[in-house]
Amino acid sequence: KHLLTLTALTVLSVAAFGQDRYLTEIFTDITTTSNVTYGNNWYVFPSNVEDGVTAATDSLPENAPILMNVFEPMGDSVTNRIPVIIMHTGNFLPRYFNQSTTGSRNDNSVVSLATTLAKRGYVAFPVSYRLGWNPLSTDLEVRKGTILNAIYRALLDVKTCVRYLRKSVAEDGNPYGIDAEKIVLFGFGTGGYISTNYVALDRMAELEIEKFTNSLGQLYVDTSKVGQIDGSGGLLNDYNHPGYSNDVMAAVNAGGALGDSSWSEAGEAPVISFHCPDDPFAPFELGIVVVPGTNFNVVEVSGSKRIIGEANANGNNQVMRDQTYSDPVSLASYDRLASAHPALGLNPTDYEGLYPFIRPTIVAPESSPWDWWNPAIVTATVAFLNGQPGVSLDINTILGGSDATNPDMSEAKSDAYIDTIVQYMSPRLVHVLVSGIEENNALISENTFIYPNPTSAGITIRVDGFKMNAVEIYNLNGALVADKRNLNSGRLDMDVEGLTSGLYLVRVLTDNGFTTRKLSVR
Repeated sequence: KHLLTLTALTVLSVAAFGQDRYLTEIFTDITTTSNVTYGNNWYVFPSNVEDGVTAATDSLPENAPILMNVFEPMGDSVTNRIPVIIMHTGNFLPRYFNQSTTGSRNDNSVVSLATTLAKRGYVAFPVSYRLGWNPLSTDLEVRKGTILNAIYRALLDVKTCVRYLRKSVAEDGNPYGIDAEKIVLFGFGTGGYISTNYVALDRMAELEIEKFTNSLGQLYVDTSKVGQIDGSGGLLNDYNHPGYSNDVMAAVNAGGALGDSSWSEAGEAPVISFHCPDDPFAPFELGIVVVPGTNFNVVEVSGSKRIIGEANANGNNQVMRDQTYSDPVSLASYDRLASAHPALGLNPTDYEGLYPFIRPTIVAPESSPWDWWNPAIVTATVAFLNGQPGVSLDINTILGGSDATNPDMSEAKSDAYIDTIVQYMSPRLVHVLVSGIEENNALISENTFIYPNPTSAGITIRVDGFKMNAVEIYNLNGALVADKRNLNSGRLDMDVEGLTSGLYLVRVLTDNGFTTRKLSVR
């Protein structure tokens, strides 16, 4: 009875999209398009090492296309569908070369998720992103520096894809039939790091903490080389599709983590996380990243418990907390959160958006029960790769490492976990994208006033009916040039005399959402 009531209420809220769209599979067949170029950029690792193509490369760095696949419902006439960008796992190294059976946009788990999303009426975009770092260096600074740059490059690639989708709507006739203002990110494993960091790491100042600087006090991420945080600039970076926003409406993480919990601030996109609390590679709360296939520590990160705890404390998940979910999947998540499991014992109301997968430690703690692979195909592909110049991969290490943390792997098991993931996240995404933060942001925008504008000295920012948490001012290159935090006020008088003449963007953040306005300084 409760489930039917919830479904009826949710269907009413998404009437504009058609009955049951997103909440259940309403399409039988899908169409797929492979190898779509969404951008070009500079690679520090061979761009063509994917799915056993080849291990050869002429020279590095090289400028090459970045590719994605597209999954759409067949026979669908709707042209404002929710787009979901899917990032694969893989430790920022190519599949098999990363000593694992996964690590590609063509991973079975990625294809399964993209397929079920398309059947529900979404459009799914599994993407590749640039890879490459040095996990085997005995120097901690080399390991930390190279993986931080790998994550940063991947973030810029996903931003390129976000801008590409917006450009496709504005300039190319909307070939994918999407609403580009409702983009969702979904990441498996390493891709989960990308999705959570994407919404939280939005200012370079957030990287200026000790663990992200080397022994000389320099940032590991050199933006003069790899580009600014908005995707512009950099000697080894191409700014694709300029002029379009990088904003997304929600981020979903399965088995990932966040660089630092201090990055989570009010006004950021809602986050949903799925995690095995005993994951040996990505911590559930706080811990050191240990990359599969090596025994080396890399960097301390915050896991899903902290990510979702912060998202709730900062009000970013409030739109989901305001709803009542009585479906079996949500009730199971609440039961797990409140259980006596050593890592849990959490108040479900403070962790809305967190689904813990509690698995028996059959052989070893599990990390990604949603993964599956065909051992015969893996064996054949590795044999092919070993026939390429300079390649020597150990099939026993690759299969053994994956088996160790997913010992009863099967397609049926993977499908069950993917199904649970989609059933949990879909009603929450519906509330976020249809009836929640979008309306809040519009209301905040209508009640925000900045004056005088233009100005030569100072401004007053007033938000009627809401309390500001922070105000940020960016130049048109995306650099933060001024900010005020911990405001808890509906009014702020701010000095801008130190800013040079020109146009700026003022971002006003509240507990309930945010708005961005233009400011002219004379």
